[in-house]
Amino acid sequence: MRPSEYPTRTSVFYALPAMAAAVPTIPAYVLLPSYYGDDLGLGLAVTGIVLLLVRVIDMLTDPVVGWLSDKTGNRKLWTGLGAVIAGIGLWYLFSPPAQPSALYLLIWASVLFLGWTMFQVPYLAWGADLSGDYKKRTSLTALREGAGLIGIVLAGAIPVLINAPDRAAEIQTLAIVTLTLGAVFVALLIWQVPDPVAQHKRTKSSAAGMGSGNLLVTLRLGIRSLRDNRLFMRLLAAWMINGLAAGLPAVCFPLFVRYYLELGQDSENILILLYFAAAIIAIPLWVFMAGRIGKHRVWCLAMVMAIIAFVFVPLLDAGDFGAFAVICLVTGAALGADLALPPAIQADVDDWDRYRFGVRRTALLFALWNMTNKLAMALAAGIALPILGAFGLTEGGDEKTGALVVLVLIYAVIPIVLKAGAIGMMWRFPLDSTHQVAIRRRLSRRTV
Repeated sequence: MRPSEYPTRTSVFYALPAMAAAVPTIPAYVLLPSYYGDDLGLGLAVTGIVLLLVRVIDMLTDPVVGWLSDKTGNRKLWTGLGAVIAGIGLWYLFSPPAQPSALYLLIWASVLFLGWTMFQVPYLAWGADLSGDYKKRTSLTALREGAGLIGIVLAGAIPVLINAPDRAAEIQTLAIVTLTLGAVFVALLIWQVPDPVAQHKRTKSSAAGMGSGNLLVTLRLGIRSLRDNRLFMRLLAAWMINGLAAGLPAVCFPLFVRYYLELGQDSENILILLYFAAAIIAIPLWVFMAGRIGKHRVWCLAMVMAIIAFVFVPLLDAGDFGAFAVICLVTGAALGADLALPPAIQADVDDWDRYRFGVRRTALLFALWNMTNKLAMALAAGIALPILGAFGLTEGGDEKTGALVVLVLIYAVIPIVLKAGAIGMMWRFPLDSTHQVAIRRRLSRRTV
């Protein structure tokens, strides 16, 4: 059975683990920095530095996992093992002692993100393996990211529904939900979804060029050849810039709601829920538009929409819940395009890479893709939190004008500049549906 002929249930079973993996996204990326740094008293500066270190360590594992996944040709093995390791790290990171040390945060955050890498890199590559059709690939990516957004909305809804007494109970409940869903959905993934690369490898090695040599040689040759893959480097740079533009508001969101808008935790939970619900609702629209005017153009239009929304952030005052809710809805809708379209474009670039260089290195390319996203989030936490800590945002006292100005700059103004740069890089991106179809046709005549 060819990948394009897989039944709909295969796509559903493939997408479901993204829902479980996304449930802890809000606490891991948005709440944990301020939770450890502010609520648990570790300090924003220390927390930011530790999370930056964790991200640096985490990034080093991406190409290793990508190389191993391509070399072994077994996506199922790595996703399953990674899910188990991530689950262990998740529990300890989300159930900290009353006064955790920096070492505690460093160890368990590292375990969580190592497992996440071992799961995510082959999982993303697996999706690119399942279909080579331009539109179906977009639909599959959108289904996966849509499932992820449902998980995020579930994470936002749980604190509202259970009326958690504090942040600790809220985060621990999310960990329990994640582990339960993950156990079920990852088992279904491994059981029900075929692994095209492993199947092809059993008949004839599809990892020619990847299965020989050692890791260092492979990475050195791969990085050298990437200098000639200008499409990948261009897309990767835009992804990195836009990732930083998304990471800065994500890290600062709880602080912005708490100290600038002076709203409570209930308001924060509702705003998060609105933000991700808007992303889910918008994804089908972005997919529809992408099939008609191209993925890269639609992604640029979504970034323009986010820029327009961020322009109004400096005009907000304390207590402006309604106005900020509208901004969250607009930027949340734009997030749907950020999640659904760039990975689909990356899968198309992988086709071009395989055609141009004659080797299958899907997981390695997605590892570099994943590593870039982590670098963006690491820089967001490592830059924003120490700066805000230095300006005394969380300290007592009435004079916080300077800290609030810096908070607005990091939350909204810098992302506007960054997104404008990403738009400039992607508006004239040359790989459209016509070129991708031609590349797939030529690849079908080869045995790669």
